[in-house]
This record gives sequence, C-alpha cells and structure tokens, in this order.
Amino acid sequence: MSEKISSRKLKAMETKNKIYNSALELFRTYGIDGVSVNSIVEMAGISKGAFYVHYESKFSLLTEYINSLDLNYEEYFQSIPKDMKASATLILITKKTSDVLKNDIGYSLIKNVYEAMLLQELNPDDILNYNRSLPAIYKRIILKGIDEGEFRTSIDAESLARQFIMSIRGMTFEWCIHSSEFDLENEILNHFKLLLDGILI
Repeated sequence: MSEKISSRKLKAMETKNKIYNSALELFRTYGIDGVSVNSIVEMAGISKGAFYVHYESKFSLLTEYINSLDLNYEEYFQSIPKDMKASATLILITKKTSDVLKNDIGYSLIKNVYEAMLLQELNPDDILNYNRSLPAIYKRIILKGIDEGEFRTSIDAESLARQFIMSIRGMTFEWCIHSSEFDLENEILNHFKLLLDGILI
C-alpha cells in the first residue's frame, strides 16, 4: 500500500514540475498576459484538470515561483563569512537581490508582476509580505551592525529593513519604466550606499 502511495505522490510531483517549468518558460517568452492555462497544459502534456489539482490559476503559480526565490537569498546569506562587517554584508545581499531580479526573474516577468498586482490579478500581500525571507535577512544584518557598534543604536532595525526593501521596490519600478536605459544593480547599490551613510557611526 505504501509503495502505491509513494508512486502516486511521485507522479503528482512530476506533473506539478512539468506544469511549473512549462509555465515559467511560457511566461518568459510571451509574458503573463500572453499565456493561458490551455497553453501551459498543452506544453506540459497534461490535462487541464491536472493543472487545477495543483494550482488555482496561472497567477498562483507565479506567486509560488516568486516566493521560491526566498531560498536563494537565505542560502546566499548563509554563505557570507560571519566575521564580515554588517555594512559589507548589506552590500553583498543587495547585489544578490539585484542579480535575482535582473537575471533570474528578468525584466519582462518583473514588469508583468507589477502590472498583475496593480490590476489585482495577483495579491500584493503574497508578493510584498514583510515577513518573507529577504526583509528578515536585512533586519538580522542591521541588528548585527548595531550589536557590533557599526550602526547607530537609536535606529529601529525593523523599520530600517522595511526602508531598504521599499527602496529596492522603487528602483525596480524605475527599471520597469526605463528598461535598458536603467542600470538596476548600479542604481540600487548607489542608493544603498547613501542609506548606509545615514546609519554608520
């Protein structure tokens, strides 16, 4: 009995992976608006019913993808030497963030995500939640900087972490508007250095 359950679960995982990978490939090629559930299931070679077993809509699949990137941030953060100064760590994690936005997600998909949130096709709370991994990482780094005497002790680490995250979102919005004219990594890093100047002792 356990073997049957195991093999059923394995088949379900394989089906979900086919849906997931097919959808991401189509999203990157045609944008979210240019992709239907029908086109996803056709590419994945599965039934429409199988799609809805795993996802409520193409937008819930996109939300899962965006949230899955949190693991990338956590793994990268854990790889940074623990004796590195908090300010240098902030710069590294910010560079990683801009790299994920630009190269893992990409301009077209990021633009589609913003549009979908504005049109309320995607729930902003699912994407912009401050309880996600990246804001928590920024908060941990800031607290480390305060504890080690590098940052001002009068600052509220959680509020400051939110400011860092909001600045990334603002720069990403600028990137969506200006596309190739806007150097996302350079602009984000320059802005972060200005923010750091305000909290360094």
